Amino acid sequence: MKYLKIVFINLLLFGLGSCDYRYGGEPYYDYNSQYTPVIMDRADLEQSIRIIGPREIKDFGKIYIKDSLLFINEKFEGIHVVDNSDPSNPENLAFIVIPGNIDISILNDVIYADNAVDLIAIKYTGDSVIVIDRNRNIFPELPAPEGQYYSYEGSDDRPENSVIVKWILK
Repeated sequence: MKYLKIVFINLLLFGLGSCDYRYGGEPYYDYNSQYTPVIMDRADLEQSIRIIGPREIKDFGKIYIKDSLLFINEKFEGIHVVDNSDPSNPENLAFIVIPGNIDISILNDVIYADNAVDLIAIKYTGDSVIVIDRNRNIFPELPAPEGQYYSYEGSDDRPENSVIVKWILK
């Protein structure tokens, strides 16, 4: 009899634990983010990789060193290229625009970076960048800065075939 009670209680707890409305039905909470997603059309996202002149670093992320160059990520914006051959006087050379960029890596002179939900491979030649390869939808969409995944996918006001590239405070 004691064994039967334990089995019954476990089945009851397992059954209640599987009640998750995220996979159908109405959500059981009303989550309102303090941030608004910045969305970009997929076609615009894929054409947005370009090099522009140097600009001030505002919100830097990861730093990658390759030979005498520093590649400094500016969160959600792109990559600063800095000549560090003279460490006492580094020279900001250029900025590579990559919307939604958070992480970079370099292997054999090819820069691998996230472009929102895509993984891109680019070649930096000093005065231009060439997108060598793009793997679409490799990464999940960027979560809101509060750490919550806010489902903006099914929202009525979201354009079809769009991607979240960053979040801004309302």
